[in-house]
Formats: sequence, structure tokens, C-alpha cells
Amino acid sequence: MPGLFVGYVAAFIATACFGSFAVPVKLPQIAPLNVHPLAFQSYKTLMCVATAWLCFVVPVYDDEDGTWSFVGFEYTPWGIISGLFWVPGGAMAIFAVQNAGLAVAQGTWSSLIVVVSFVWGILVFDEKVKNVYLAGLGVVGLISGLVGMSVFSEGEKQAPPVKTLNNENDRSALLAPELQTPEGEKEKPQKSRARGLAAAVFNGLWGGSIMVPMHYAPAEASGMGYVISFAVGAGLVTIMLWVALLIYSGWGCDGDKKNWSFRRGWSKLPSMHVPTMVGPGCLAGGLWAIGNISSMVTVQVLGEAVGYSICQTSLLVSGIWGIFYFQEVKGFRQRILWGSSAIVTLLGIVLLTAEHDSEAAPSA
Repeated sequence: MPGLFVGYVAAFIATACFGSFAVPVKLPQIAPLNVHPLAFQSYKTLMCVATAWLCFVVPVYDDEDGTWSFVGFEYTPWGIISGLFWVPGGAMAIFAVQNAGLAVAQGTWSSLIVVVSFVWGILVFDEKVKNVYLAGLGVVGLISGLVGMSVFSEGEKQAPPVKTLNNENDRSALLAPELQTPEGEKEKPQKSRARGLAAAVFNGLWGGSIMVPMHYAPAEASGMGYVISFAVGAGLVTIMLWVALLIYSGWGCDGDKKNWSFRRGWSKLPSMHVPTMVGPGCLAGGLWAIGNISSMVTVQVLGEAVGYSICQTSLLVSGIWGIFYFQEVKGFRQRILWGSSAIVTLLGIVLLTAEHDSEAAPSA
């Protein structure tokens, strides 16, 4: 019983941290920088590695002998597979928040992660359900709520103000709008809500499997024992992606000849914006890392289907941040409809959780 209590406490911590980690992406001093997703993800990876050593000071409860103990140093290569799921998915999560907003982006990927985790748990790990029809109803409710959150997050559309052309300069600007852009000024990249939603979907479908490799790890290297392996895997995959980006950026033309240059590739790498980003970036990474450690404990105690699914109720936390702090959803009616959709989504998650047969779930 104490083990279950620890599992649910860990799930609560994971929910709060996962729901808040993307808040720094939207901060006024960060949003205008349009930080490259891989650069922002690198801060998350840095904190993931830095906080991994917490697993040595956090005790773990053993249900079999009723004692608390500390994990030793354990490593499994399965952590690299988790890194392959997390790092690209995490970078796409940043892109999704930048383009679609915090509330709808996290609502989208959290809901899809629930479905992915449930499919893994039921179809692969033989975690049983009490009633397949009610479980199916939970999936329908979850997806319906997800669609509603996406639709109602756009806000009430208002007609753009009509500008009266009062003088010759206004008429010239209308005919030649490029004259209004100062020479040498960089055009800001345009945000695309559709691409942001697509990135959130990718994170949900691809990143939703980050805890799956832990099930194949040795018993001593699962749960808290998996933290070090995950951190090492995340670090290696992040470095690999930077090297791939360097190689890709290094290709260019010198005159009529196409060649590769290290200097060219290095100069084109995205900026880390260290002076401005180090605080918010490490805060985002720290929150995610603590949530990740908590989610590992949750999955080990409660199983993949229930444990990681409960953690995704973080969509409600991120929704509160997005709607009430960042004002992403405009209009009282839209907020009510978005909130109702979020409740339907959460009810779907609860129904999936309730229909999971915890007694039949194998221990990780």
C-alpha cells in the first residue's frame, strides 16, 4: 500500500512539473527571440543530465519487504532508445508551443501520449482492462476533447480594422509595402498554427514512447535506476543532432562548386542565446527533469497504461497557464468551450485509468 501512495504522489509531482515546464518558452523576454527548438531542447537535456544524480538521494520503497532503500549506479543501453524518442519529440514540443500556444500544444501531445501509452500497455505489455467497451469510450472521450481544445483555442475572430488612406504616403505604402521595411532589417519568421499542431502531434505519437524501453531494462536499472541511463541517452542523442545539423549546414556553394565547410556549418548553427536563455532554459529543463524522474517512479509502481497516462493530466495545468496567464484563448465563450473540452479529455483519461486492471499489470 505505501508503494501505491508513493506512486500517486510521484504522479502529482510529475503532473505539476510537466504542466509548467514549457512556461519559459512564452515569457516576454524569450518569445521574441524565437529560440531554435534544438537550442531550447539542449537546455532541457543539460538539466536532465545535471539532475540525474538525484536518484542517489531519493529513497525507493520496496513493497515486497516493506523497506526503503537507495538505488546504486546502474546503466542500460535502453536509455539511448529513450533518448531517441525524447530529444526529437522535446524539440518539436518547443516548436509547437512557439507556434500553436501552450494550452493547445500541450493538450494535444498529452492526450496522444495517453493513447500511445495505453496501446503499449495493453497490446505489448499485456496490461489488462476490466471492460474493453468502457475503455474504448474513454478513448473516444479523450479524442473528442482533444479536437474540442484544438478548435476552441483559436479564440473569437475579430474583423481587422479598416485603415483609411489619408495621404499620398499611405497610398504609396499600399502599392509598395516593401518600402515600409527598413533596409537590412531581418524579417521575423512567421508563426504557423497548423505546423505547431503538427509538431505537437509528432511529440505525442513519437515522444509518447519514451518510457517504453524501461520495460525491457533489467529490474535493477528500471524506475529510479533508469534515470542515469535516460540522462546519458538524452545527452548522446542531443550531441548527435547537433552534429547532424552542423554537417547539413556546412554544405554550400563556392562559386559554381558545391562543397562542405566546417566554418560555414558552424556559422549557421542556431544561437543558444546564453545571457538571456540560461535562466529560463535551465528552469524549463529542471521542471521537466523532476517531472521525468517522478514519472519513472509512477510507471514502475502503477504500470505504463495508468502511470504515464495520469501524468498527462498536466494538460490541465498547462491550460491554466496558457489561458489565464498568457491569455492564449480570447473571449469568455471560447474559454468555457475550451474548458469543457479539457474536462471531457480528463474524463476520458480517468475512464481509461479506471478500466485498467492494476492487479493484472506485470511489474516493471
